[in-house]
Amino acid sequence: MNQRYDLVLRGGHVVDPSNGTDGVRDVGFRHGKVAQVSDRIDDDASDNVVDVTGKVVMPGHIDTHAHLSGPFEQTIRAYGHVMLAESGTTTALDLAGEPTALADGMRQRGAGLNVATLLGLVPHTTIKEDDPSLATSRDVISDALARGSIGVKLLGGYHPFTPEATSEVIAAANEQLAWVAFHVGSKDSGSDLNGLREVPEIVGKGRLHVAHVNSYCRGLIMDNLAECDEAFEIIESKRSQFVTEAYLAQINGTNGKCDEDGNLVYNVAQNCMKARGYPTTDAGLRQALLDGYGGAPVEKDGRIVLVTGEEAVRVWEEKSTDAGLSFPVNPATSAFSLTTAKYDDGEFRIDAVSTDGGSLPRNVAIERTMALVSFGALSLLEAATKLTYTPSRMLGLLNKGHFSEGADGDVTVIDRTTGKASMSLVNGKPIMIDGRAVGSGGTWLVTNEGEKTASASGLPYEVMDLEQSKLYAGWR
Repeated sequence: MNQRYDLVLRGGHVVDPSNGTDGVRDVGFRHGKVAQVSDRIDDDASDNVVDVTGKVVMPGHIDTHAHLSGPFEQTIRAYGHVMLAESGTTTALDLAGEPTALADGMRQRGAGLNVATLLGLVPHTTIKEDDPSLATSRDVISDALARGSIGVKLLGGYHPFTPEATSEVIAAANEQLAWVAFHVGSKDSGSDLNGLREVPEIVGKGRLHVAHVNSYCRGLIMDNLAECDEAFEIIESKRSQFVTEAYLAQINGTNGKCDEDGNLVYNVAQNCMKARGYPTTDAGLRQALLDGYGGAPVEKDGRIVLVTGEEAVRVWEEKSTDAGLSFPVNPATSAFSLTTAKYDDGEFRIDAVSTDGGSLPRNVAIERTMALVSFGALSLLEAATKLTYTPSRMLGLLNKGHFSEGADGDVTVIDRTTGKASMSLVNGKPIMIDGRAVGSGGTWLVTNEGEKTASASGLPYEVMDLEQSKLYAGWR
């Protein structure tokens, strides 16, 4: 008797780096898992056959840097679930989130994604000290894990600690096998190449996720390509200790908060002004928005879009300057270099292509990676390596990122003409069709410490083993 499948994707160009698959195949799914990949699955093997002829079929995109919950713009961030799903993402790591807010967001605006979150460390909000002691860091991380985070993120571009305190946060996370990511910058440096230069000494013998490497290669210290070259050298010096990602959107995300004297509070926003010669003041920021250099995110028709000019100024002023903003500060040449560069052994120097999006309208990881394929800078197998296989190894999600029999039925289908995702599946079920989200809820990814909280939430959940991740490979 022929096998029966819940779904068959028929005739797509299947790309699976793990198994070396790069050609036209059919893919059959049963009970949410990959059941078969073959040249041809019988027509009568399923009542649900979807023709994807001419399209690319790869394991679902895993976004290792997105934003779906706090600490900034919480209402806006909840829209990120739908926006990520509509871009073709199937799994996301919410960098600088808050677990309770994440769970609430999945219930209210979820789109069927698998999501893990890191607690963003904000002094006097999520951590009680400006420069937390090792004991305080241990307690905060333990509590974050119990509440459903998989670790923490250091927000050096916004809430920097001393290098010593930063090092102790990393050590405390490593002790507990908790994920720890770093938007670089300390009280001795900025969120730029100088901040990255500090990281090897800060991390010592520890392990660290260096967030959005492109953010430190914007030409603020020297030529942006020279900054890329130095970034590669820094990362190579700790190659076995770092995991890394970079995003391909030109726009960034920041916050325009000013102090009582009218000076921009956050280093990231200051850098945006310096990049175009504007003063790092409320007057400079107002002029930048009026000139159309920057934009403010607002909700329209259930999605977040950027507005500019007087409307952006109005949004910023209505929030007493404490508003999310965005500026086109990421050079295309840096993005190209960071995405395509390899070591001599053939491995990519930067592990993954992320979005740093979610709630911000810059979820372009798939389409811009596919543009690099069209340009000849990446092969399809290399694109899938950056978008799905390596991210799955980074996070220790060993049943994702490939189409082996029994693997999770997470899939991204891409239109070769546009380079955009046209369909995505999670556990063998569509969460996006023709660019529109059709899923709801989501699966909460937690560690063993967070299982009790996840179970009580009523949401589907999955327990991650970070000892299987690239971050902690060989740690014990």
